[in-house]
Amino acid sequence: MSFSPEGPSLDASRPLVAYAIDRRCGNAVTRNRLRRRLRALVDAHAEDLTPGAYLIRPDARATSLSYLELGHYLTQALAGAVDKASR
Repeated sequence: MSFSPEGPSLDASRPLVAYAIDRRCGNAVTRNRLRRRLRALVDAHAEDLTPGAYLIRPDARATSLSYLELGHYLTQALAGAVDKASR
């Protein structure tokens, strides 16, 4: 997970989120399922996100997590990325 407060977004008041899911995460069906799950979780947290650019890059272990576990780890990663960028 990485975060840049000066993201390339045209609208600086909204976060820009990109997903980089490697082939090591599985076949196309598995990667797309993971991307859809991550999008749903990010949409649920959209109001809490700091404006900027986010790059979400899960590893292969993310495919075996439940929706709640994935949400927990994503929340931690989002907070950690913003904290790291603000230092």
